Amino acid sequence: MGREFCNWNFDFNFLKLLIELNVLEITFKMLIMKRRNFISLSMASLSLMAVSQSWTILKSPTKAYVLRSGESRFGFPTPFLGVNPNDLKVSAKDTSGKLSTFDYVGHQKAGPSLHSHLYQDEVFYVLGGKYIFQLGNEKQLLNAGDLIFLPRTIPHSWVQISEKGHMYYFLQPSGKMEEFFKRMTEMGANATEAERAQVGIDSGIKNHGPSLSATDEHLISDSLSNGFIVRAGESRSGENTLLNKINRNDIKVSAKDTGSELSIFEYNGKEKGGPPLHLHYQQDEVFYVSEGEYIFQCAEEKYKLGKGDMIFLPREIPHTFAQITDNGQLLYFFQPSGKMEEFFRASSNASSQNDAEKLFEKHEMKIVGPPIQL
Repeated sequence: MGREFCNWNFDFNFLKLLIELNVLEITFKMLIMKRRNFISLSMASLSLMAVSQSWTILKSPTKAYVLRSGESRFGFPTPFLGVNPNDLKVSAKDTSGKLSTFDYVGHQKAGPSLHSHLYQDEVFYVLGGKYIFQLGNEKQLLNAGDLIFLPRTIPHSWVQISEKGHMYYFLQPSGKMEEFFKRMTEMGANATEAERAQVGIDSGIKNHGPSLSATDEHLISDSLSNGFIVRAGESRSGENTLLNKINRNDIKVSAKDTGSELSIFEYNGKEKGGPPLHLHYQQDEVFYVSEGEYIFQCAEEKYKLGKGDMIFLPREIPHTFAQITDNGQLLYFFQPSGKMEEFFRASSNASSQNDAEKLFEKHEMKIVGPPIQL
């Protein structure tokens, strides 16, 4: 995603012409090869089909979707306590049950009861405000830009201690959390404690105690015995990955944390532009804009995204983006992880177009076009 990739220039009309000429040449040779048997001719036909299909992938209809700030995946709001937006952004239906994500906006100094998930790890990234998180018997204060990883089966909770708050959070795998929030919303305030508890049990949630209070005094521990926190401006393992030498691209949650099912990054852009048009063979990619404005392209369609907007980019579909403001920030993630962490570590060494193409291919991607021209 460095500038060396951004300046990649290629004439795709010329490429298409070359492919068409190659197809004609292959066809002509096939017609005059009278001594070849039927099997050889059939194999040549399959090769020709492969050439044609590799070109048509650029024209595949997009299956991307965009959710604007305040929108939920299927238009069904599931506010926490009836007043705090808790919008589904990426559904289990999008990821074959591997991941669900939510965008939470806190209007109250409140939080859930102490509980554990039997089957899911949970990750919270604080976009705004202040929160006390409890994991086991240990508590930590999180501010904007901080991230916390909460392992399954360990009791945890949180409470918002600022007047306003904002978090983007992940459940991996999805489990039945989408159904949990939907059922709780449908029951409303009239549901009994027993009814609420049963919904939790049905969803793989175990209750361990009451919620935290924002007005209580909380003893902050020096560190966590389980899970981990990545503070604002830091990366998971302390490494400093810069794209084009000035744009921080921090790993927040690694493939090693998730069984290679999820990698989460934070990109801090200090320049306009973006990577070449490319595709991932194995990963879906999701971007959430936390600062600035961006143009995203998926197949032949383009979208302008601002703060709070999100886009889901499916695997095998060409896509790219360009930052159009002087500064920008993206929370983005890959599902599954693939080789993306290794790709970003190696990208700073690519010094030519040929190096970039090899680097993309080595990490299960393919460059298929130039960057977006601003």
